[in-house]
Amino acid sequence: MKKAFTLIELLVVIAIIAILAAILFPVFAQAKAAAKNTASLSNIKQITLGTTMYAGDTDDTLPLAANWNQYQTWVYTVQPYLKNFQIMYSPTGAPRARSDWMNIFTDPGLNWIGNWQWFTHYGYNAPYMNKAAADCSNMGQNGNLFGPPISATQAADPAGTIELAETGRDAPQDNVGSFLVVGPGGFSSDDNCTYNDWGKATDFFTGDSNDGNTTVTQAGMVRPRSSGGANVSFLDGHAKTLKLGALANGTNWKLGLNEGDAAIVDRSKYLWDLQ
Repeated sequence: MKKAFTLIELLVVIAIIAILAAILFPVFAQAKAAAKNTASLSNIKQITLGTTMYAGDTDDTLPLAANWNQYQTWVYTVQPYLKNFQIMYSPTGAPRARSDWMNIFTDPGLNWIGNWQWFTHYGYNAPYMNKAAADCSNMGQNGNLFGPPISATQAADPAGTIELAETGRDAPQDNVGSFLVVGPGGFSSDDNCTYNDWGKATDFFTGDSNDGNTTVTQAGMVRPRSSGGANVSFLDGHAKTLKLGALANGTNWKLGLNEGDAAIVDRSKYLWDLQ
């Protein structure tokens, strides 16, 4: 006589499988997210190595954040040292171009290049890597977006000075990145000149709802793509994932502040300047 599973036995097996799936699927998702974050961390470390190699060929001078005269950013400048376009995009966010920029050039190839180098997922700490005078008197001169590029050894604490950080906007285009990033407290700092700051987004860079804004994260162009944290690299070449609160160390920044209200209160803990 052939034996078969009873209905109760089948229901028990199905219930066990469902329980195991409920337990394992989130683990698989977390593992996938962790793998993507590791890949992004590798990206930013390699890009930082590229800027270091560039400095080695330019009398220890870091790249210019943006050259308006040649319509190039540091992303374009360091590409010969990386030879990899895709490394400029984080695995946690698909490449996303600003559609309104696609009409700037008539050559489709230049359309792509323009978007690729201006809306990368890794932003340069331009206000300090290209340090302008505190009164902004030399900002934007000779085609520079900020001031002249600094020496790679100019920072007092290279291991505690951010060079690059993951960038991105909030909805509607949350994958649009930025070639530059700024630290909190820039507007009120007595040694800095910048275009934007952390807080409730209102200006062109952080409050433009047409192509993605930062009204949710309120952290300038920094994009916390991994469990509330963002991958950052430092002038000495190392990279790590830091929460927004850690990136705002030394300031009074918190969610809810208006843009421009953040202030540096402890320079010894601040990660963005050269002191």
